[in-house]
Amino acid sequence: MTRLTRRNLLCGLSLSAGAGALSVAARERRPFDSESESSSSSGEVEFDPAVDGLGFDNYSTPPTAPKPDDFVSESEIREYLTAQWDGTVRSQFGLPMDGVSERWIRSLAAHLYANANRLFGTKGYCYGMAATAQWYFEEPSAVPVDCDSTSEIEHVDAPLEDRSSSPVRDDIERFHRSQFVDLESWLRRRALLRPAWIDYRSQARALRDAIDEFGSAGVTITGENVLEAHYVLLYDYDASETAVTFAVYDPNDAADEYEETDESRIIGIDTTSAEPMLGTYDGYDRFLFDQTDRTVSTRVRADRER
Repeated sequence: MTRLTRRNLLCGLSLSAGAGALSVAARERRPFDSESESSSSSGEVEFDPAVDGLGFDNYSTPPTAPKPDDFVSESEIREYLTAQWDGTVRSQFGLPMDGVSERWIRSLAAHLYANANRLFGTKGYCYGMAATAQWYFEEPSAVPVDCDSTSEIEHVDAPLEDRSSSPVRDDIERFHRSQFVDLESWLRRRALLRPAWIDYRSQARALRDAIDEFGSAGVTITGENVLEAHYVLLYDYDASETAVTFAVYDPNDAADEYEETDESRIIGIDTTSAEPMLGTYDGYDRFLFDQTDRTVSTRVRADRER
C-alpha cells in the first residue's frame, strides 16, 4: 500500500464559516492549494489512516468489565496525590497553602477512583485505539505482531494463531484506562463541562504545533453529556484567514474504510468567532486538546517496555 506524504493529505477540504458548517470535497491525492497555509510544507511521510489506522472497528467491553484495582489501587492514587500536592492539586483546587491535608487527599482519591470505577465499563475503546495507533505510527518497532503496517492488524486479539496472548488488545486497554486514573488529565478535562472555558484560538495553535512535531494530536469531542465523549486523532490541517480545518482519524472506522472512501472526516475551528466546527459529528458541540495526553501516553509506553 502506498503511503501518503503530508503534501498528499486533506486535499479538497473547504469550510463555510458563514454558514457555520464543515464540508469536504472529494479527497484527490494532490497538493494543497498554494494560496492556503497547511501542514504540507515538510513533505515528510505523515500519519495516513488507511495505513496507520487499526484494521478493525472500535469494540465494546466484555459483559463483566475489569475493576480499576486490576491496574491501580485507591491507595496508589492517594500516594500520587500526596506527591503532587504542592503543584497540580493545590493550584487547581485553590486549596490553602498550609501543607498537605490528609482529608483533602482522601476525598480527592476517592472521587478519582469512583470516576475510574464508573468509566472502566466503557462501551468502547476509542481513546486506547487512537493512542495505540499513534504509538505504532511513531515507533513502528513497538508493533507487537508481524505485519507491514498497522492497518494489517485486522482483529483486536491478534495474533489469532496464538491464543495464549493478545498484545494489541493489551496495549489498547492499557492506554484506555490510563486516562481515568491520571489526576492532571482528569482535571484538565473539566473544561468540557463549561465550553466557554475553552480557548479555541489557542487550541488551533497548539494542535497545529503538535501535528507539525508528532504527525498527529488526540482530541476529546463531546456534547452536553460528557460521559458520551469520543476520542479521535487529528493528523493534518488546512489553515485559511478565517478557519483551521483538521483531518480526523476516527477509531470507530477500520483502516480499510479510509482506503475505500473519497471523503475525509474533518473538524475545525472558526478563528474569527473562536467557535468549534464539528462537521458531521451530530450531537457534539465542543472538543478539547489536552497536551497532558502526550505525557500519559509516554508513561504508558514506558510501562509496557519495562
